[in-house]
Formats: sequence, C-alpha cells, structure tokens
Amino acid sequence: MKAKYLIFAMAFALLNVGCSEKKEEPQSQQQVEQPVSQKKSVVPLDSSQILRYKDIDQSDSIMVGIRTFHAAEKEFVKRWNYTKDTKLFLDVVDKICREARPCASMQDSIAYKKAVTLILDSLMRNDLLDGAIEARIQEMNGPCFGDNYNKNKKKCDEESEDRVRRKVIEELKRRKGK
Repeated sequence: MKAKYLIFAMAFALLNVGCSEKKEEPQSQQQVEQPVSQKKSVVPLDSSQILRYKDIDQSDSIMVGIRTFHAAEKEFVKRWNYTKDTKLFLDVVDKICREARPCASMQDSIAYKKAVTLILDSLMRNDLLDGAIEARIQEMNGPCFGDNYNKNKKKCDEESEDRVRRKVIEELKRRKGK
C-alpha cells in the first residue's frame, strides 16, 4: 500500500517539475519574435512526413494526393514512354485500391506514390493497362454510371445487391474452407 502512494507521489512530483520549467513570456514579446509576414511552410511533395490537415496550406490540402499521383504518373510515362491517353489512370488506380488491394493514404505522399507506381508498373508489365482503361471507359458508358444510373435505378440497384450477395457467399465459402 505504501509503495502505491510512493509511486503516485513520485509521478506527481515529476509531473510538477516538468510543468514548472516552462517560462511564461509576456504576450508582447511573443508577437515581436514572429514577424507578421511569416507564412506557414508548405510540406514538400517528397517529404517522408505523414501529412495532416494542419501541416499544409489549407487551400491545398485536398490536392496533396492529386499532386502525388501526377508525380508518379509523370515518372511512369517517362519510364515506359507511354504515349496513349492518361486521363483515366487515376480512376483505374483508385478502383484497384478500393477493390483489389489496399493502398496507402493519399495524405502520406511517399507511400501513396510508391503504391501508384507499383500498380501502374505491374499493369504495364502484364499488358493489362490498356485493357483496364478500356474496361473503365465501358463502365462509364454503361447503364449504371452517372446520369444513366437514375434512368435505370431499379435495374442498377438489383445488380448491385446481386454483386454484394455473391461476394458475401464467396467470403463465407472461403471462411468455411479454412
């Protein structure tokens, strides 16, 4: 019992010592030291730091992943001398990240860039990139995409429910087999 009180007293004393070392500065000195014209520093695209909303320019936070993707896309085009249209690369990579394999967060620029590069390179190596882009174009022109979805709502909802049902059945069979 005495040991618990002793440990508590030591922890409390250490906590107080750590807090008491902080100097209190008058507010006027703090304002003088930091120039008014000082801007927030923007974290560079190739930073190894995991970016958070407060770490970057607030008007640019959504664009962090897009800039990273475009940097990976440029490297890919240069490396493979890819001359075809690249407008749907983001759609293809995003769909692969959602359905086939987990990808790094778009906010972690270095890890996301590596994931995008890996996906694009493997699709190109296996001659699947053009087919994936063509499949995405067909899907976008299909009856259950965009404005066409509202026109065919009942059919599209039934197809979606059927796909979910099949995935659940496959997952249950897979778990039973283990």
